[in-house]
Amino acid sequence: MRRPTIAVVSLAAAVAAVVAHADETTLLAPVTVTAKGYEALIADTARSVNVIEADEIRRGEARTLGDLLRGQPGISVAVDGSVGVDPIIRGLKRDQVLVLIDGVRVNAMQPPARGSLASYVNVDLIERIEVIRGPNSVLYGAGAMGGVINIITRGGSFSDEPEVSGWTRLGYTSVDDGVRGAVGVSLSNPRNVLDLSLAYLNTDDYKTGSGKRLDDSGTEQIAGHLRYRAQLAPGHEVEFRAQRDRREDVWYLASRRFLQESITPPPGQGLHQPDGLNTHYTPRQERDLYEGRYEGELGGPWGVRLTASLYRQELERGNYDWNRERGKDYRTSDTDFTTDGGRLQVEFSPHERHVVLAGVDGWRFRAAPVSYVGFAPDFDPDFRLQLIENGRLESRGAFIQDDIYLDDFTVTLGARYDEVKGSADNALGVTAPLNKTDYNLSWSAGVTWELDTAFSPYASLSEGYRSAGLLERYLTYPYSDGFTWLSNPQLDPERNRTFELGARGRIGATSYSVAIYESRIRDYIGGQVIAPNIKQTVNLDSARIRGAEFTIDHDLGEGLSAFAHGTWLRGDNRDAAFREPLYQMPPSELTLGLEQRRARGWQWQGSIRAVAKQDRTADLFSGGTERETPGFTTADAAVGYRFGPSGGFREHELTLSVTNIFDRDYREHVNEMTANRIDPANGVQDIKAPGRSIGLTWYAAF
Repeated sequence: MRRPTIAVVSLAAAVAAVVAHADETTLLAPVTVTAKGYEALIADTARSVNVIEADEIRRGEARTLGDLLRGQPGISVAVDGSVGVDPIIRGLKRDQVLVLIDGVRVNAMQPPARGSLASYVNVDLIERIEVIRGPNSVLYGAGAMGGVINIITRGGSFSDEPEVSGWTRLGYTSVDDGVRGAVGVSLSNPRNVLDLSLAYLNTDDYKTGSGKRLDDSGTEQIAGHLRYRAQLAPGHEVEFRAQRDRREDVWYLASRRFLQESITPPPGQGLHQPDGLNTHYTPRQERDLYEGRYEGELGGPWGVRLTASLYRQELERGNYDWNRERGKDYRTSDTDFTTDGGRLQVEFSPHERHVVLAGVDGWRFRAAPVSYVGFAPDFDPDFRLQLIENGRLESRGAFIQDDIYLDDFTVTLGARYDEVKGSADNALGVTAPLNKTDYNLSWSAGVTWELDTAFSPYASLSEGYRSAGLLERYLTYPYSDGFTWLSNPQLDPERNRTFELGARGRIGATSYSVAIYESRIRDYIGGQVIAPNIKQTVNLDSARIRGAEFTIDHDLGEGLSAFAHGTWLRGDNRDAAFREPLYQMPPSELTLGLEQRRARGWQWQGSIRAVAKQDRTADLFSGGTERETPGFTTADAAVGYRFGPSGGFREHELTLSVTNIFDRDYREHVNEMTANRIDPANGVQDIKAPGRSIGLTWYAAF
């Protein structure tokens, strides 16, 4: 019998530590805080979960979140340039996937251009990433219908004695002449921790496998994080967090087009575009987060634990359009997106076999973009356009979840009720009524069975939702995919009901996980091509996505292991008007690799990623603009040396890596560039992936 309290679950994770290698490197049983809302073993979670740990993050060359997630089981990426590498979970993308930074959502700030979710945090400041697949709206509300990605940033811990500790990371990549540097310092004692970290990234336009540079694919990023934690009394802690992340010159290359004759859209369906090469870009985007949090153990017979947080998140972002022939912007739009939110959560154990989580949360998102049309700096004041006036999206919800820990089973039941209201005083080219409120009920039920160490199956049935975003409701405007999207304030929320079967286990030296699932999505929201360069935002009657994913890790001894993970995916549009593959479904893929890991000494890794051909395209829904993608195979390798204490450092390591070893020239499938616009002679390049790159990174802790 297990008493499922936070302390006991944490202790179980520590006790489950096993000696993995002869050099006494230890691996703890994997734990997640995102899947259940509190620290719990992945083995007790009735859904597919994986964690990307610090070692894997700091040895890589990733520039964005999407780069880190590419190739993970059940995950692929959507590409709109070098920065626009957004994660896709089981075929669901953008706002269908909820991205959290230290538990705070960033989706509410999502502008219409792709690339937002992947670019709001510096990779070098990430400690670990928890990925939860499938609907998780019970705990996280709107947007968590496809899965949740929680990015947990670096920070120190309380120490028995006053101490100063820190870390630093430096790196270089050849494919883009990229340089990066980051440093973090923690001052701690038994009751206080102060963390300060800074990071810088600067990359030039990268070379593709053909040897040509992808124009305007470089970027510059500066980020800084501040965190202060204090223990008010035993079991009571407060925390303040401030984050700033700034990027310069983010170009959305899928919007790039060359016009020989100016296009003047019909009234209400967009704005005039001049002759020549036109590209949508962001000269700068800046994210600021301010959060205050309290965690307290209130005790009592039920062991009550209270968590409360308030936050404000601001995004200042420019949406500009550039004409190469005139060397000027012909349209600008500067917007401040502001999100205010809070969450109150209570965890208690009314019975030794139960952990109950209950709470309320809410947030309000506001934006009012203004556009100027003409050629800078000589804008005609008559073309000042208030695109959305006093636009707001507000959400409030209440949830409850009960984890029941039986002798051999863990049962999870949860439910949530939300109201999400969209409103605007006015929206350019959008027909009233502009207000709409969605009423949403989410639920989940899951069971894990500790049948045997070699085979522990689980099953879950859950339903999550996503309400339409503010800009899907109110912004009729040219998006970064090259289309003018017609918004719709009366869109119904999407609803995803997913049934998942899976198992985890360890057989001798081999550990594995496998999951199969089917998702039925009602009122799927997408952009239907209704005319050249015009998309209408619509609800589809239904869609179905089926898939399977697996991971295998085999310990070969002395720190050497072999691993494999793979994904199979199929999506179908079930709307009576289409009956074809679902738009922008990623292809199936497989990754194989070998890895040598040691606490000290030489370590290395080699992997091969094979991606299948994707010829299941949505030709009717996309108006023939979705392209087939040839299959491709890439290989990566890295070798490094981990030093012990020396040179004033507690530890440090040097890693040499080569990505895309064979310099393959390929493109990811989910890529918004349409085939009819590609013309390198006029400056419109296909968005190919980076070619071969040699990277050198140095990491040290002090």
